[in-house]
Amino acid sequence: MVGITEISALMSSLKGAKELAESMIGLRDAAAVESKVFEFKNLVINAQNSAFAAQEERTALVEKVAELEKKIASLENWATEKKRYELKRVGYGGTAVVYELKPEMADGEPTHSVCANCYQNAEKSILQGDRRGGCDYLVCPRCKTSLITAGR
Repeated sequence: MVGITEISALMSSLKGAKELAESMIGLRDAAAVESKVFEFKNLVINAQNSAFAAQEERTALVEKVAELEKKIASLENWATEKKRYELKRVGYGGTAVVYELKPEMADGEPTHSVCANCYQNAEKSILQGDRRGGCDYLVCPRCKTSLITAGR
């Protein structure tokens, strides 16, 4: 919103300009008129500056609102997405946890697991299978977490 200070300054400048214009009507002396014209111009410039400052503040606030609306939409989307997963124990001895897609929420997607670390940071990173040194792993492409799922 436009600040009260800017609006107040704008109104004061316009009021002063009006008063000067009214006083210039009664002046006959050219030097006095010139002085009042100079004052009038200064008041108009001050009013314009106040209007520009108010417009800049308004623009900044509009941008901030758009940014916050985008963030809210992102959070709402994540809240919906995270309901599709449930925490499951996996790995050698069941010591690791992942978020696994609930079968009833698959909607045609293949079964997959999501990195618990990324999930906690509101990120969906699908774990990828890997085999090294006789062990099977699930690896997160985002945070590089590596979970042993089978092997020695």
